[in-house]
Amino acid sequence: MKLKLLYLFFFLNFSTVIYCQETIGLLHHDISSYDGYTLFSPEKNNTVYLINNCGNVINTWTFSENPGLTCYLLENGNLLRAGQQSLEIRDWNSNLIWQYNLDNLELNQHHDIEPLPNGNILCLVKEIITEADQILLGKDPTLLNGNFRSEKIIEFQPIGIDQINIVWEWRFVDHLIQDFDSNAPNFGDVASHPELVDFNYEDYNMNHSDWLHMNSIDYNADLDHIILSAKSMGEIYIIDHSTTTTEAAGHTGGNSGKGGDFLWRWGNPEVYRQGTPSDRKLFEQHDAKWVTNGYLNEGKISVFNNDQGGTQTHSSIHLLTPELNSNNEYQITNNTFLPSDYFWSWSGDILGETVLELKKSGVQSLPNGNMILCETSLGRLTEIDVNGNIVWIYRNPSGTVVFNQFATNLEIVSNNSLFRGEKYPKNHPAFDGKDLTPGSIIEDVNDNSTTCFENLSINSHTISNKIRIKNPVLNNILQFNSVLNNASVSIYNISGQQIFNSSNLNGNQIEVSNLKTGLYFVKIENDNAFNQDIFKIIVQ
Repeated sequence: MKLKLLYLFFFLNFSTVIYCQETIGLLHHDISSYDGYTLFSPEKNNTVYLINNCGNVINTWTFSENPGLTCYLLENGNLLRAGQQSLEIRDWNSNLIWQYNLDNLELNQHHDIEPLPNGNILCLVKEIITEADQILLGKDPTLLNGNFRSEKIIEFQPIGIDQINIVWEWRFVDHLIQDFDSNAPNFGDVASHPELVDFNYEDYNMNHSDWLHMNSIDYNADLDHIILSAKSMGEIYIIDHSTTTTEAAGHTGGNSGKGGDFLWRWGNPEVYRQGTPSDRKLFEQHDAKWVTNGYLNEGKISVFNNDQGGTQTHSSIHLLTPELNSNNEYQITNNTFLPSDYFWSWSGDILGETVLELKKSGVQSLPNGNMILCETSLGRLTEIDVNGNIVWIYRNPSGTVVFNQFATNLEIVSNNSLFRGEKYPKNHPAFDGKDLTPGSIIEDVNDNSTTCFENLSINSHTISNKIRIKNPVLNNILQFNSVLNNASVSIYNISGQQIFNSSNLNGNQIEVSNLKTGLYFVKIENDNAFNQDIFKIIVQ
């Protein structure tokens, strides 16, 4: 836990947890939450919301269909979203830019999509394999359970306003191995081929018609790799995207020289016969993805572990650190892919209840190291810091209807579900030149949103270039680097209570002998209150 120790060394953590009686919208906001805009698409309607940390709406989009299931904000400010049949791109003002129904090509897109830097889109697509074809691939007949819903990935280029051009394809069935039928072309020694998946693997909970159940896809541009999550297998996989479609169907080619075979896999080494059930780390997991470059944990992989330990008692979230050598080859020790364990994990209670979400859900690592997790059935987004402190809670008010404040859990649950939610930094290119004026909240009333003032983090883009405070504060003197003219200075404790206020201040210092040692926040406003700065200070 080196990361945790570093945080303890460099930062003082002060967290006041005050939970109000609100049932929807903003439920908790702490000064340690990351200052960004959160994007989410309710499962039960066709609206997408972008909100600030106080729950105020920054923007909305209206799509043609309910989601199926994810959406992504593009760097030009457009929004890409998968519907239940069609994919759509809409501009910042919700105007339709492009739309395509993959059913036109008999392609069943599901769960997740991934926009690429070149404008192309990766899609998870189901591929039906009949029982007869499964037998030809070496399936043990005693394991058959009807058609097998296999998976493939397609990459396509959006064309015009309603067309696509498929430019690449990868199929899971091209990378199977089995030792049941020596006459099948994929017969081999399972334990000697961790780059392939045993077609006859089974566990206590296996449904062989839904043997994979892929639920997420992500892309790493630096490596030109793709990561996939297979819920039923308890594994996440990385493959090479640099291949041609022909190479992706084989075992050679691409930057890795391994074609479309798996470069890395993690979560359940028993599948490739290098472990036992006790070695399994992932259970029904969702949303495996790389941490964005420039973020604190860049290059690591985050994942939501729905059924930690297979006990159906709690879910957990993790960070993983795959180990690569200088040739970007993933490392193996004792025939098992590294790492041997999680880099960081969290499980626990939110609002007095243990987090247990057995379906869907997700997690995102934020620039400052905080993690934001989504509990699908509750429609709830929760941000925690690296030490496990809860710093922000928001429950989606929009679903089958827009719920009024104080609606009961019986009314809300599953009717406000979210597949995922993602928080974007305020300096994300998508926001350049856009009107980001906060609007109203989604629900009717929320005292938490009313009393919330925007995130008090010390991100550089929220702090004035002119005013600075000498920090830490010594000898009971709050010292400014320049003279303030006709300014209002307020000081708040970590509970958000105002403990000092001085109006019409003219000067470069304030005496604060009434402040005890600790962490405080200083808000400075000019005479018209339209220009303000917020600073974090330590009084010694």
